[in-house]
Amino acid sequence: MHINRVLVLIMAIFFAGQFSYAQQRPITGTYMFNGLLINPAYAGSLNLFSATFVHRDQWVNIDEAPTLQSLTAHSSFKKNRIGIGIAAYRDQLGVTTQSGFYGSYAYKIRMSGAILAMGIQGGFDNREIDFSRLDLFNLDDPLLSGNESKMSPNFGTGIYLANREFFVGLSVPYILENKVTNVIDSEARESRYYYGTAGAAITMSKLIKLNPSVLLRFQENAKPQFDLNFNLIFESVAYAGVSYRSSNALTFVFQLILNDNLRAGYAYETETSSINAYSPGSHEILVNYRIKIRNAKKDPQCPVYF
Repeated sequence: MHINRVLVLIMAIFFAGQFSYAQQRPITGTYMFNGLLINPAYAGSLNLFSATFVHRDQWVNIDEAPTLQSLTAHSSFKKNRIGIGIAAYRDQLGVTTQSGFYGSYAYKIRMSGAILAMGIQGGFDNREIDFSRLDLFNLDDPLLSGNESKMSPNFGTGIYLANREFFVGLSVPYILENKVTNVIDSEARESRYYYGTAGAAITMSKLIKLNPSVLLRFQENAKPQFDLNFNLIFESVAYAGVSYRSSNALTFVFQLILNDNLRAGYAYETETSSINAYSPGSHEILVNYRIKIRNAKKDPQCPVYF
């Protein structure tokens, strides 16, 4: 078996096979531009229609390494009182492919100087394993033959407080801890994550704003992790920044506002762990399309930079 495939297999076993709770929910390098991925209360926060597509190639040059595609879309309704969104994704690691589809609903309360949103989401995940692609030592192993497919429902919730200058969010987007596989002897289950986010837009000059933010991730039966992000916003048109992830990753992030409707982003992530000897890093692209809602009035509390 090629050394790269051995690496991916070892990592897959480490994350999904040996423990009762496994890490399944990927975090993208551009999540700060795509809040619906981690918090259903983010739906409709922009008071316009927004759709975002993300493609991520992780650990380039390693065979069977993870790839992710996600599509989110959301909009506000009822004079910016509610938000509705959808999120779909496909995440592939080696012989395992996980996909899902979720719908979200947020109810927004106008407060003094900000908007507080409470959101819920519900949907399903589907995990498929193609054992026929494995190089097996025992071809007669009944547990590692053919294909396996398992669909599981899930739901989650979150809150989001924001205005044009800051945001704070808390969410548990996937509450149920479903079994990962139908294999009888396996006790592996989906992990429950708790996310905390906060950020601000600080005016440094007429042309430049500083956009710091933090993401806290708490996974049951695992060490807490965090992301520290520092972006500079140039003339409200271009974003450039760096993000440090406590799980040994450094990410460089860029976003360019092409016009009123279209934005494009890119993230390059390099590992600071030993895997850096086998892969130059990970690449991610983001495309965001926005449409102003007809007859919608400008809301001075709606986020502009988040």
